[in-house]
Amino acid sequence: MSVADLRTAVGADWERPSAASAVAGACVAVVVGAYLSVLYEVVSVVGGTATFLGAVAGAVLLAGVLRALPWKWAFGLAATLLVGGLALYLRAVPPAYFAAMSPTRVAMDTVALLTGYSVLRMPAAGAWAIAVAPAPTFLAAYFAARGEFTRAAGIAAAALAFFVLTGDSNTTVTLVGVLAAAGAVGFGTLAHHGAGGRQAQVLAAVLALMIVGSATVTAVPGGRSPLVPSSSTATAGSLVSADGYVGVGGSLRLDPKVQFVVEADQPSYYRTAVYDRFTGTGWVQTADVGTQENMPPPSGDRITQRITAERTLDLVPAAPVPQRIDGVDADITEGGLVVSDATLYPGDSYEVESRAPPSDPATLADETGDVPDAVAERYLQTPQNTDGRVVDLADRITESADSNYEQAAAIEQWLETNKRYSLDARGARNNLVNQFVLESDVGYCTYYASSMAVMLRSQGVPARFVVGFTEGQRVAEDEWVVRGVDSHAWVEVYVPDRGWVTFDPTPAASRTTAEDERVQEARLNGVEGVDTAGSENGTWTPTTTTTTTLQDLGTTESTRSGLQEAPDEQSEYGIGGQTTANVANITAPGAAEAGGGGNSGGGPSLPPLTTLTVWAVLVGGAAATLRFTGLADRAYRALWLRWLPSGDPDEEIEAAFERVEYVLGKRHRERGDGETVRDYIADVRADERAERVADLRERARYAGVADDETAAEAKRLARSLAGEYSRLPSPRR
Repeated sequence: MSVADLRTAVGADWERPSAASAVAGACVAVVVGAYLSVLYEVVSVVGGTATFLGAVAGAVLLAGVLRALPWKWAFGLAATLLVGGLALYLRAVPPAYFAAMSPTRVAMDTVALLTGYSVLRMPAAGAWAIAVAPAPTFLAAYFAARGEFTRAAGIAAAALAFFVLTGDSNTTVTLVGVLAAAGAVGFGTLAHHGAGGRQAQVLAAVLALMIVGSATVTAVPGGRSPLVPSSSTATAGSLVSADGYVGVGGSLRLDPKVQFVVEADQPSYYRTAVYDRFTGTGWVQTADVGTQENMPPPSGDRITQRITAERTLDLVPAAPVPQRIDGVDADITEGGLVVSDATLYPGDSYEVESRAPPSDPATLADETGDVPDAVAERYLQTPQNTDGRVVDLADRITESADSNYEQAAAIEQWLETNKRYSLDARGARNNLVNQFVLESDVGYCTYYASSMAVMLRSQGVPARFVVGFTEGQRVAEDEWVVRGVDSHAWVEVYVPDRGWVTFDPTPAASRTTAEDERVQEARLNGVEGVDTAGSENGTWTPTTTTTTTLQDLGTTESTRSGLQEAPDEQSEYGIGGQTTANVANITAPGAAEAGGGGNSGGGPSLPPLTTLTVWAVLVGGAAATLRFTGLADRAYRALWLRWLPSGDPDEEIEAAFERVEYVLGKRHRERGDGETVRDYIADVRADERAERVADLRERARYAGVADDETAAEAKRLARSLAGEYSRLPSPRR
C-alpha cells in the first residue's frame, strides 16, 4: 500500500449512519466498556489510572483515523500494540519473576489465567492491564468505525470472555456485555438489511435468551449466577482458605468444630496465608508473596509443634516463622511462608519448627532504618478510592511516633479503643476501610486488620494481611484444640532490620465471649466434632500463679509476640460475594446441625422469589426462541408422529390414520375438502401401508370392526411411514 493510498484511506468520508447503525455502535462501545471496566478496576487498585485511560483513548483515536486501513494491516497493527505492551510489562515485573521467565512458564501462566487465576494476582497487574488494553480496543473501534459491528462485537466479547475465565468479571458486567454484544449483532443486521419484522423478531429472541443465558454460565471460574441463591452469611472457610483471594465484610457464622490439635512447647498463632494487595473489598495474594530474599531472620523464641488434623484440611497451619517442616509435602519460601498443595485427612500429622518474630518492644521501637525496595514496592499499595480522611486520621494518630513499630502500636491502640467488636457488621460497597474507619463503629477481625494495614501503608509503613488461627483451647500443658471459631485475621508490620512483627488490633474480650457462646450452643444442640482430647472438660490452666497472660501484658504488647491466651475472634470470616471457600472442614455446619434458624424441618426449601423469577424468565425466553425458530413445532410434531395414544381400539386406529394422512400431505399434497379417503389414497398413489391403515379406519368407523390386534397393526404401519418421512428411528414401546 503506497503512501498516497494510505492518505486516501485516512481521508475517506464518513457516511451518515442510520439509527440502527448508531445503536449497534453504541452496543459495541458497551461491550468494550465492559472489559475495560475490569481492567480499570485493576489499575484503580494498584495505580496507573491516568496512563490506562490515556492508552485507551489513544487506541480509539487511532482506530478512527485509520478506519479505512485494510483489515490485514489493522490486525498487524493490533498485534504490534499487544507485543509492544507486553514487552513494557516484562520490564515492570520484579527481577526474580523476569529471571524465571521461560516458554513453559508463560504457557503455565496462560493456562492459569484461563482457569480462574485473577489478573490481580499478577506481580505487576497494573502494567499488564495497561499493556493489553489498547490492542482489542483498537480492533473493536476500527471495525465499528467501518460499520462491521459483528466483528467489532466479536473482538470485544472475546476480550470480555477472557476476564470471565479469569474470574475478574462479575455477573453484572458479564450480563451487560453479553446483552450489548447481542444487540450489536442484531442492530448491525438491521442496519445492513433493513428493519424488517423478521429481523426484529430475531433480535428480540436473541436478547431475551442471551440476557438470562449468560447468567447461567457458572462453570467458569469466579462465576456467580442469579439462578442459584447464595448464602447471606460468611463462614470460616473463606477466611482461612488456601485460595488467592479473601473477601472482607458482611455478617458471618462461627464454626464450632475442631479443625486440628497442636502439641507444642508454647502457645502461638497458626498462620495459613499472607495477602499483600487490598482491593477495597478483599485481599489478594500475588504470585510471588514471600519470595523476597535477604529478609532479617526471626530472633524470637524457638517453637516446636506437632499438628494433627481432625477434619480434612486443604491448608498447612504453622507458627510464624517456620524454619523446618516434616511429615507433609510442603516448602518454605525465602520469606518464611509455607507453600503446599497437600490435603490433610483426619489423623494426618506433621511437625513444624519455627522461630517467633522479635517481641521486645524497646528494641523494636528503636529501629528506624530503611525498608528494602522489594518490601516497599509490594506492601505499601492502597486502593485509589481510599478516602483522604483515612490518611489524615492516620497522620494524626501517628504524629508523635518515630518508628514503624511505634506507628503500628499507635494505630492498633486507636482501633482497639474506638471500635466495637461485632459479628453482625455490614458489608462494604466499595471500600471496607473507608466505611469502618469513618462511618461504622462495629466490625470483626477482617475489619480491624484491613483498616490497620491500610492506615499504616498510608504512612509509608509496610504492612500485610495475615489469616490463620489463634492458639485455641488449652487442654494440657503442651496441647491445644483449635476449632473453626479460632480462625482469625491479623497484621504483620515490617520493622527495619528485624523483619515482620505480629500485631492484632482486634479486641480480645468480646471476640472470645462470642466464640465461647458459639461452642456452648453447639454442645447443647448435640453438634458432633465440637470436642476432642478432653476439651469438653474445660480449659487447662497452669498450677503456678506466675504465668504471664495476655491480660497481664496488655493487648498491645502481647500481640507483639504473636501469643494470645484466649482464642482470637477468628471466626469472623469477612468474606465478600466473590470469595470461594475451598476448605470443606471449616465450612460452617448447616442450620439444622447448628441448631439455629434455617429449615429445621429437614426438607427442601424454596429458593427466594428473585431466583424463581429469573428461572421463569429463562424458561419463557427459551420457549419464545423455540417458537420463533420452529423447533418447538418440529419437536412436537416428531413426538406426535411416533407416540400414538393407547386405549380404545377405534381411537388408536383413528390416530394412526391422522399420522398417515399428515405424512402423505407432506410427501404429496393435503387431502382436499370433500375428497374421500379412497380417492385421496388412489390419487397420491400411496403405498400398501397407507392403504392398509385407511382400510382399517374405514372398517372401524363404518363397520364397527376394531380390536386390539388391528389397532396395533395400524399403529405399527403409521410409525413405519413416519420414521421414513422424518428419517428418525422409530421409538420403542
